Amino acid sequence: MGATAEDLEHRLDQGAWLLPGEVAKLLGIDRTTVIRAYLNPEPPKIRYRLRAGSGRYRECHPEDVRRELDRRRQVHGDQ
Repeated sequence: MGATAEDLEHRLDQGAWLLPGEVAKLLGIDRTTVIRAYLNPEPPKIRYRLRAGSGRYRECHPEDVRRELDRRRQVHGDQ
C-alpha cells in the first residue's frame, strides 16, 4: 500500500525529494501532468535531480513542491 497524502506532506516538510507519482498524489493530479506541466518545460516549474542508478528516476525539489502545494491551497480573494 502506498503512502497517503499526509505521509507525503510530512516527508516533504522533512526535506525529502519526492518522485513524480508522489508529487501527483500530493497535488491531486495525474503523474503525467506532473511530468508534462512541471518537469519537462524549459526551465522546469519544479526543479528535479536524477536519482543515481540505472533507472535515472527524477526526484522533485521539496521547496518547489511545497510552493506549488501552497499555491494550490491559496484561497483567492483573501488578503
